[in-house]
Amino acid sequence: MKTNFLYVMLLSVLFLACKGKTDQKPVTTSNSDTKNKAGAQIEIAKGKTTTAKFLSLSDVHINGDMTETQFGNVSGTQLWSRTKTKIEAVVKQEQPKFMVYLGDLPAYIDSERAQNTHLMLENLRSLQIGIPILYLPGNNDSLEGDYHSFTNGNGNSVLTEDENVSNNWPIINSSSTVIRAHNLDFNKEFGYYSVDLVDNGSTLKVIALNTVIFSNKKEKDSVNGKLVIHPMYNSKQNAQHEYVTGDDGISQQQATQDQMTWFETTMQGLGPNDRVMLMMHIPIGLDSYGGKPMWNQALTFKDLSGTEHSLHNGFIDIIEKYKPNITGLLNGHTHTDGLRRIYKSHNSNQSSDMISFSISTPGIAVNHDNNPAFKIFTYNSSNFDLLDFKTYYASPTNTAQNGDFKYDSTSTYTFSSVYGVTNPNVTIFSTLANESNADVIQHVNETLGAMSNQDVKMVHDDAVDVHKN
Repeated sequence: MKTNFLYVMLLSVLFLACKGKTDQKPVTTSNSDTKNKAGAQIEIAKGKTTTAKFLSLSDVHINGDMTETQFGNVSGTQLWSRTKTKIEAVVKQEQPKFMVYLGDLPAYIDSERAQNTHLMLENLRSLQIGIPILYLPGNNDSLEGDYHSFTNGNGNSVLTEDENVSNNWPIINSSSTVIRAHNLDFNKEFGYYSVDLVDNGSTLKVIALNTVIFSNKKEKDSVNGKLVIHPMYNSKQNAQHEYVTGDDGISQQQATQDQMTWFETTMQGLGPNDRVMLMMHIPIGLDSYGGKPMWNQALTFKDLSGTEHSLHNGFIDIIEKYKPNITGLLNGHTHTDGLRRIYKSHNSNQSSDMISFSISTPGIAVNHDNNPAFKIFTYNSSNFDLLDFKTYYASPTNTAQNGDFKYDSTSTYTFSSVYGVTNPNVTIFSTLANESNADVIQHVNETLGAMSNQDVKMVHDDAVDVHKN
């Protein structure tokens, strides 16, 4: 009997031990993989992710004298009023921590540039959302003209058109209790800055670059009967009638050097676990319509060691060096819902060579035949990795004139739905790094016009990838 009892007890222990192993749930680690719809292996973040959100808006280009808006035009007051209402409703529903405005405030009317700029900044200030709003310069945000220097010869800028001592730009509502904005390092002359956003002990450093300084935009002028082509940024002539400086008296080359020195110094101050998000108006890489570089390829800078680099390659070197710190890049300017993958080497599309990505926020202005749109990004609140975004867009209701744009509750799409990502812990970086070039191009073209009925597509597909020259 004793022997039988011990035998039964031994079988019971073995049964329970085996059951415990079979019932045990698999542990998801940062090295485990899943597949997206294209079959690519995608890295999954460990465990359940706690998330937060922010809102991005760009390129309103408001014309205070225009009411209705049609494709091919800037934003009338009616469209912007509807956009404000939609933003306020989305903020109430989604509860983002902060909002970024990625440049280009007024319409393209030099005589009304200051007036429309003030109108737009005033409207941003009047948004009933209660969260910090971070602004950065667009190519239209210069008092003297398109693609000009941020400040003019009198030291004034578009931000002086809407000054408020107690709640001033480039970040308003910085005292919000939703997320704290502090350690602002703002270069008022050039418009670039960094700021720390602190939420429940976690800190994201946002670096807002003024990439209008890097612009490749050229202008033709007649000087003493001769045709002269020069960077639009260098808008002032010297005694020899040469275009050598901007309105602020500083050349595009010198402004580039000053900003890159500041940028590299700021990045050098990061700790190994610090996270930083980069914002800019004009993105690095090619224009997907014209096929030309967005940044002036003649620009150079010397790094902190004294080594000279081309702007394009040197910027990519910095992104590679600080890849573990960088959550991603945001840009406006294109008015479309596109993106760019950034690689550390020449002409490589290997996933191991991808170092970052830049995501565009569409314009509210519809002069690129895009629907008016803005985004809500979702990020991992512990490490600020970007996980997803939702695009909210308005559609024309007057089909005869392709105008009178309105928002409705169903006009949205997400990055995850377009790219077939089913696991909410998968980062945007991982998805893009493991997609084939053909699949990325297909997905970008699906949403490039923010679901516009104008069939907006890339002309130059190679614009989705940025490599060293």
